[in-house]
Amino acid sequence: MITKLFNPRKKLLWLLLNIFSAVVIYSQDRQKITGSVLDQDGIPLAGASIVVKGTTQGTSTDFDGNFSLNAPQGATTLIASYIGYATTEVPISNGPITITLQEDSSQLEEVVVVGYGTQNKSDVVNAVAVTDVEKALLTPTSDVNEMLRGRIAGLQVDVGGGTLRPGGTSDIIFRGQGSIEGSVSAIYVVDGIIRDGGIEDIDSDDIESVEFLKDASAQAIYGSRGANGVVLITTKRGKSGKVSVNYHGFVSSKTMERNFDVYNGQEFAQLRREAARSNIADGSYPNEEDIFSELELASIANNEFIDWEDELVKNGYVNSHAVSVSGGSEFTKVFGSVNYFKEEGIIPTSSYTRKTLRLNVDQKISDKFSVNFDLNILNDDTERAANVNVITTSPLGRAYDEDGNLTQFPSGEELSAVNPIWNLREQDNDEKGNDYVINVTPIWQITKDLQYQLKTNLTRRTSERGQYQSSLSSAGDDVNGIARIDNRLTESYLIENILTYDKAFNENNKLNLTLVQSSQENKYSRTFTEGQGFSNESLGYDGISNAVGNVTVERDKNQQRLASFMARARYNLNNKYLLTATARADGASVNSQDNKWSFNPAASAAWKLHNENFLRDVNAVQELKLRASYGSLVNDLGRAYTSLFTADGQNYTFDRESFSGYSPSVILPNTDLKFERITTLNLGLDFSLFNTFLTGNVDYYDARTTDLLLRRGVPSITGYQYTFFNAGELQNTGVELNLTANIITTDNFKWSVSTNWSRNKNKLLELYNDGDGNPIIADDTYGYYVGQPVGVIYQYEFDGIWQEGEDFANAPQANPESALPQENLRPGDIKIKDTNGVDENGNETGIPDGKITPEDRVFKSPNPDWFGSLSTSLAYKGFDLFVDFYAVEGTTKVNPFLSDFNNGGTLSGKLNGVKVDYYTPENPSTSFPRPNYDTTPLYLNSLAVRDASYVRLRTVSLGYTLPDAITSDLSLEQIRFYVTGTNLFTDTDYIGYSPEVNIRSTFSNADTGYPDARSFTFGVRVKF
Repeated sequence: MITKLFNPRKKLLWLLLNIFSAVVIYSQDRQKITGSVLDQDGIPLAGASIVVKGTTQGTSTDFDGNFSLNAPQGATTLIASYIGYATTEVPISNGPITITLQEDSSQLEEVVVVGYGTQNKSDVVNAVAVTDVEKALLTPTSDVNEMLRGRIAGLQVDVGGGTLRPGGTSDIIFRGQGSIEGSVSAIYVVDGIIRDGGIEDIDSDDIESVEFLKDASAQAIYGSRGANGVVLITTKRGKSGKVSVNYHGFVSSKTMERNFDVYNGQEFAQLRREAARSNIADGSYPNEEDIFSELELASIANNEFIDWEDELVKNGYVNSHAVSVSGGSEFTKVFGSVNYFKEEGIIPTSSYTRKTLRLNVDQKISDKFSVNFDLNILNDDTERAANVNVITTSPLGRAYDEDGNLTQFPSGEELSAVNPIWNLREQDNDEKGNDYVINVTPIWQITKDLQYQLKTNLTRRTSERGQYQSSLSSAGDDVNGIARIDNRLTESYLIENILTYDKAFNENNKLNLTLVQSSQENKYSRTFTEGQGFSNESLGYDGISNAVGNVTVERDKNQQRLASFMARARYNLNNKYLLTATARADGASVNSQDNKWSFNPAASAAWKLHNENFLRDVNAVQELKLRASYGSLVNDLGRAYTSLFTADGQNYTFDRESFSGYSPSVILPNTDLKFERITTLNLGLDFSLFNTFLTGNVDYYDARTTDLLLRRGVPSITGYQYTFFNAGELQNTGVELNLTANIITTDNFKWSVSTNWSRNKNKLLELYNDGDGNPIIADDTYGYYVGQPVGVIYQYEFDGIWQEGEDFANAPQANPESALPQENLRPGDIKIKDTNGVDENGNETGIPDGKITPEDRVFKSPNPDWFGSLSTSLAYKGFDLFVDFYAVEGTTKVNPFLSDFNNGGTLSGKLNGVKVDYYTPENPSTSFPRPNYDTTPLYLNSLAVRDASYVRLRTVSLGYTLPDAITSDLSLEQIRFYVTGTNLFTDTDYIGYSPEVNIRSTFSNADTGYPDARSFTFGVRVKF
């Protein structure tokens, strides 16, 4: 019995001993491994997969990114993977292992901001373009628009006006000019807030992404505000995890770039001799004493001349520093930055200093409630260049006297040209500005699928511009000094209520609904004061209250209010068929009483062909998506009170006493004035082929603007000059192409080539009818011509220079029936081509008629035939290289260097100018006319119409990122050094500082025509 009881116990004990032995043996053959998995920003990745290489043994990371597993003895490698990140192998070592995964661009679904939300890029239905911010940041400028040039097809950057000066800003035009008198500028939406005005307060280092809404369906969510394109700018925000500190600093050196020479001393003296000689009957040269001062004669005799460019132009420089801090927890995320930017211009007294502060806070209050708070503060200080022109001032004479003091009149004769350095010393032109932008956005996640946002914004901009021209300056000498102070205040208030319903019913049916109610108020006020006559000039414009001469005060104030309602529906069926419908109603106070509201509908559809069965197994195709959109948006005049009777202050004298009164403004009000409407069709194709070797898209668009806002003159007897009204139709059609070829993509070497190409054709289709119902096809007063683009150049065609022995008597220009008959036509005069004629009824025949009349003028389009860029990026281990070319082909401009007296273009010998091959009896040039001291050559403007096409090597940037081994020893995450050259080379036949910017008038104080520059930049980026 005992034996029977003992045997089962013995067997159980024996079994337990065997199990224990097996466990001991097994444990001795295993090793415990612990560690964590993080992303490249140091944020834990929960759910990442960890597998021992060569086995099926593995685990997943917990919520904090930590893992623990047992691996067989002898195992050497772990494999870590996570959706959207590149799979990584790491060696097994003693102690905890930290694995960092990098985002895999081939796996990640790129998210694109599309306005009032985001979308996966593969689901975008409209013409939405995304710029490469890293490449854009290679341009060392304070102007964000200038950085975007060439980055997006269809986008043109207008750098006219004062764009290129330190602190200058530019405008961008999408897909041609869609209006004549109305607004043509795109709007900016920064972090979901529509901006009234520009984006001068945004530092480029704070930008996370930039998207462009280019077709009507995409723009319709912003209605009448977005008819000319929408720029979506998203700034950086904090991320949960460890605190990250970034520094970016660079210095740039700038030098003037030009492709012309001016006359040196002897050449200018000969130009003046030739100009005076042409008015002497026997062709002899005049006496030197009659055309030169004593000081000028001494200068010529001693061969001592003034090089005004050496005297005035200097090297400019840029100094920029940006520090940002980012971090946070699950509940609070913060991004803060401080930026400093200073530029000294290449023209003396021109500079710009900007200081910005940004704070973006995302606060999670509970699972249902959160709030975003954004604060951006700008303080800037601008010195504008005084009226300095190194081209037209005579090189004869002396800039300084024998004692080294400035001479007021270099030629030695009073009332002659004033020394530009003298004027520089005697003028000040400063501006100080402050911007405050505050956004507060509470968010309520009502349910899993339903969200409410309240977007609120306050923008306040103040500026004070002071100018002083002393009694010793050219402008202020006759009134004993001029002081001006210009104060401006701009305020904008925005409130938007946004309701979003986002529901995936199942894998094949997804719906997104967005409803928006928006209200905005923009206020603007300006006070301008000018005083003349000062006994004490030491205070400059700060002493304006002490003026003893004329004092003028102007006050301007206006207000615009906007109200909107928007609805958008997006539907995704089977991840193949995408539909979007948008409608927005906009009300604006700027229009007449009966035309304040407009309706802006749009719809679009896309077909993902690559998800169809007939392409699903085609390995060469990763994406092939067809898009089509159609929408109708309105555009306004952009100026208030044009539909109302307004009056301007007008002082008058009656019975020898002065009174203050009012007179009607020059604009005749139109009580029926309404919006113009822009209707756009867009067809597009997005593609990614051969395992993303070739990616890109192509778009075609046709945009028609009807009920154009036009200007028309009115009889002077009414007391008005002109009025605005609606009539006519304008068309923009074009093609855009974006291509990127990822030629080599390996771990150590990457090489890609990108290009974008755009072609836009702008044409006025019709104007209006006369009193008898006949169509008007031309308006010379305001430059409207049916069949021609906006801003077309309408000028006589230059046909060379008349030469000795030609038939002057029978020349069309000498015909008495010509509009400007030249009876004394002679060699050296400009020859004009006879291109057209008229019949007995005044109709054009297209056949030359032997005389020069206005019908002989020809049209030249100022718009390019095409424009685009070509760039390449290479990366080898720590090195990276970026090279970028930009080209504009087939554009025409009027060059004031060749026709304007104020810019030395008339060859009169009174002002210096661009050196050209002009006609003389000894040098019978066929390019430029004979100089003339007394009169400007007839038809000189025809000679100034020039091709402004160009190709520019815009950017070459070489960078190097230090290896991780070095940065880790320095307790840093990353260090990158780079050197960048900008505007290194420009190939163009257009004479000037730039084929884009014409020089300003010598005697103008307008803030225009600042020279372009070549720059070299050295920078460093450090990540802590």
